[in-house]
Amino acid sequence: MKPCAGAAIDSALPRAELLPSRAPSISRWWHSLSGRLSLMATLVLLVFLVVLSGVLERAYRTSLDEAKARELQIYIYTLLAVAELDGDSLYLPLNLPEQRFNQPDSGLIGAVMDARGRVIWRSQSALSLPNFSALPLPLPLRQGQKVFAEVQLPDLETPYSSFRQGIAWGLDNELQFTFVILEDAAPLHAQVQQFSGTLWRWLGIGALALIAVQLLVLRWGLAPLRGVTQALKKMQQGGTDTLQGNFPQELVPLTDNLNLLIENERRQREKTRHTLGDLAHSLKTPLAVLKGLDLGKDPQAAQEALAEQVQRMDGIISYQLKRAVASSPKSILRGVKVQPIAEKILTALDKVYRGKPMDAELLCDDEVLFYGDEGDLLEMLGNLLDNGYKYGGGKLLVKIDNIEDQRGLEVLVSDNGPGLSEDQWQQVVQRGVRADQQQQGQGIGLAVVVDIVESYHGEIGIVPAGQRGEEDLGGLTLRVRL
Repeated sequence: MKPCAGAAIDSALPRAELLPSRAPSISRWWHSLSGRLSLMATLVLLVFLVVLSGVLERAYRTSLDEAKARELQIYIYTLLAVAELDGDSLYLPLNLPEQRFNQPDSGLIGAVMDARGRVIWRSQSALSLPNFSALPLPLPLRQGQKVFAEVQLPDLETPYSSFRQGIAWGLDNELQFTFVILEDAAPLHAQVQQFSGTLWRWLGIGALALIAVQLLVLRWGLAPLRGVTQALKKMQQGGTDTLQGNFPQELVPLTDNLNLLIENERRQREKTRHTLGDLAHSLKTPLAVLKGLDLGKDPQAAQEALAEQVQRMDGIISYQLKRAVASSPKSILRGVKVQPIAEKILTALDKVYRGKPMDAELLCDDEVLFYGDEGDLLEMLGNLLDNGYKYGGGKLLVKIDNIEDQRGLEVLVSDNGPGLSEDQWQQVVQRGVRADQQQQGQGIGLAVVVDIVESYHGEIGIVPAGQRGEEDLGGLTLRVRL
């Protein structure tokens, strides 16, 4: 037996399983609002600080270069003050007023070039530079031309700041010279580096302070969202029935709609339970009748009673099912366009009642919306228009419009049929009652419409003859407001 290999594999398994343990926490942090906002704000802050440091360093270096250029130009004026014309050349004294010109390796060098670019004079501070004549300087400058730049001298590691200026000499300015001042740029670079180090140090401290403040602001700003989460947990644990808390105005629509959805779900669940109880209670009587049938004594009467009770049970089941699926009141559901649904229902009814032509007119703009469940709208309009086709005398007017700040809906259905009295209306809205016993149906259509209207806290009723106006066709006019 060779247990070593198996033992090695087994011992490696726990370590391998521990490796991805950090992944969920990283993923959870990345998918959180605070994590994303913190990361993006930190990245934006870092990019801003890098750009800001670059701009400040560039501005500081530019200001130092300008100050250094003015300083070197003053040295040129010092040389011009002691320079004298000697034939076609210039003469400058051995000892100059600026002592650094007289000291070798002082870091300050002065020189004069003729019109052909030859060095005709240099200060004593340049004597230690044997290759000074091979300076990498461009051609001589014209009169009044000035150039400030940084050059690298031969055999030296540190760069030098150079300032050159073109000078004309003579009565007709026929003699052209270029005065050159060179100064060691190491102090300038050190000054820039010191500024850069100080800048980054303070910017780093400022960045840490801003990140800390940013985290505190994010924690404070996202506190209302955590409050919503805690309210949800409290509600799930049975502490409250709705989301409760002092939420900011930006979250009030969210919490109100959530409370409305929760209330609608609770109401729908309660409604379903009541509907099932009503269904069971309603079926007791037909079932009792069926149990008491004596098929042997009078088969014909028993068969008629059986058909009647089966039809009654079918109507009860249909009614209760329609009640169960009726939606709850308006919530955050998006608006449903009414015109296409109404036209679809009218087209279908024209086919169903082909033998009884109906002149139906629909007055409904394309912008009219129903803020509720589309199935409720179909069920409500379908039953109302179906009754209009059944009991109307050949004309039907349907007018639908938005009311109450465009969130409510008003439906007017008018026909030229025999109409109904108020007492008859109170009867036909009861389950199983029909206005005309000769018409087919179970008599539950208007009862379903009433249930839907009540679930939306709406109103349904007959419009009195004196209040109908243009919608009066002489028959029944129903008004539904949701």
